[in-house]
Parts: sequence; structure tokens; C-alpha cells
Amino acid sequence: MSTARDLLADLELIGAMLEPAGDRLILRAGPTAIPGALVRRVRDAKADLLATLAVYAGGVVLRGDEDREHSGNSPRYQAKKRTLESPVVEWLNQHPAPSTPERCAWCCRPESPSAVVLPFGTEPGTHAWLHAECWRAWHEARRPGAIAALRATDLTLDGKLSNEHDR
Repeated sequence: MSTARDLLADLELIGAMLEPAGDRLILRAGPTAIPGALVRRVRDAKADLLATLAVYAGGVVLRGDEDREHSGNSPRYQAKKRTLESPVVEWLNQHPAPSTPERCAWCCRPESPSAVVLPFGTEPGTHAWLHAECWRAWHEARRPGAIAALRATDLTLDGKLSNEHDR
């Protein structure tokens, strides 16, 4: 399933989503168009991707009538999205990007009465100081680095070592 994990990571890097729909895959572009070569790789690895996505969804393969309720707002879809996102968030929390409290780490503007700089992070001394409106862009800019680091350490997106997962 290594090919499938690599494809999922490549799709994640460009913000694309891949959803199982019975024996089909639904590929949705994010803010970046999906290159044709990547679409071909997804088609070629369809069976592997369906199996991998079933594992990420907690071992439950979505089929038939269940797929009709499977939408971007459904609880099942949101749970699967959190499962895929969890290792990325954990890596970001374990690898903070601290900054000084005087200015925003994203836009570099200083704090002002109309734009307060707030601490974001899990531990004191490791906060990134950001304007509330800058957090999303800052966070999205850090995600590709987290995904690349997880891939470089040979971890799957579900946190297991790939050689354990492939057995």
C-alpha cells in the first residue's frame, strides 16, 4: 500500500481530497488543480487506494446505500478527514515554530489596538504569535512540511511504520 500512501500524501500537498464511493473513487481538487499525471497515477492505483482508504476509515469499507449519505458534511466523512489529518496536526504540535510576541509570525506586522497578536501553540515558550486572521494561512503553509517530514520518516498517515502496515 506504499503507492497509495504516497499518492494520498501527494494529493494532500495540493489540498485535494479522495473519497471512496463503493468501488469508485471521487477525486476533488483543492485550491490547486490536480495535474493530469497525478490523476493517471490515481486511476492506476485505484484498488490499492480503495483498500488504503478503508483502513484509514477504521477498517469499514463504505458500500452501496451507505455511500449516499457520505458527503463532505456527514459525520462519517468528517471522522475520516480527522483520522487522515491527525498525524499532521500531531507533528505540527510536536514541532512548534515559536516567534516573538511583538509581531505576527505570518505577516510580520506589529500588534496594534485593531490587530491583536495572539499566542498559538500547546506549550508555554513555544507559541507562535499571530493575528487571528493570519492563523489559517500560517497553518496551511506549515502543513506541506509536516507531510513531507512524515513521509521522510517512513510513517504512514495513520502513524504506523510502513513496513508494519504492509505485512
